[in-house]
Parts: sequence; structure tokens; C-alpha cells
Amino acid sequence: MPRHRAVRRRLFQRRHDDLLQRSFRPCPACSEDVHVFSEVCRKCGHEIELVRA
Repeated sequence: MPRHRAVRRRLFQRRHDDLLQRSFRPCPACSEDVHVFSEVCRKCGHEIELVRA
């Protein structure tokens, strides 16, 4: 039996997903996170202009 224990590695470890972070942007009126394709903020009702990247 080995004296030192081997470091365990996960086979299917999740990576940091920035797609989720890129899917939201702040509302210009209330700074609440809003989906990029939303036209209106759910919290304050402010109209949000769709921006082309």
C-alpha cells in the first residue's frame, strides 16, 4: 500500500461558463440584471434598447 495518497481528479469537472454571464446586462434605469433579448425590464418597466454586437 502506498504511503502517499494520490490526488483525486474529477473526470467531468464543470468549467466556468461565461455564456450565462453574457446573457444578461444591467438595466440602465435600475441596474437590475436583464436578459439581452428583453425589451422591457421586469423590475421597473423601463424600455431597453436592443444592441447589436
